[in-house]
Amino acid sequence: MFGETVSFAESLQVTVLGMGVVFVVLVLLMYIIKIMEKVMYRVGQKDAAPIKAAPEQPASAPKPAAAPEPVSADAGSDMELVAVIAAAAAASMGVSPSDLVIRKIVRLPETAPVWSLSGRAELMASRNMKH
Repeated sequence: MFGETVSFAESLQVTVLGMGVVFVVLVLLMYIIKIMEKVMYRVGQKDAAPIKAAPEQPASAPKPAAAPEPVSADAGSDMELVAVIAAAAAASMGVSPSDLVIRKIVRLPETAPVWSLSGRAELMASRNMKH
């Protein structure tokens, strides 16, 4: 066993066989994870209760005084949102907002897995923004 010589063709066969087995197992794991993801999101969607509409007031009832409607996040100006994000980022890094260059602001979907959000937070915390 240890004293035998192995030809190049035999060693190549063993290498190709090993790499093939690893590749097949990785593809199999990928499909298993995709199936689990679809099953888990489908269960989460079934558990969500439908939103019921508020009951309408009868037409004869007097209407209350118009209260100011709360401003939604989408109704605000994009420039104001960028300014708030820049101020928060500058405050957390300890620099002035004029020293920051905001290249892109993207809202993350809430369907992202927890491990993904945790990885992003860890990556952002590990970066050294001060030069």
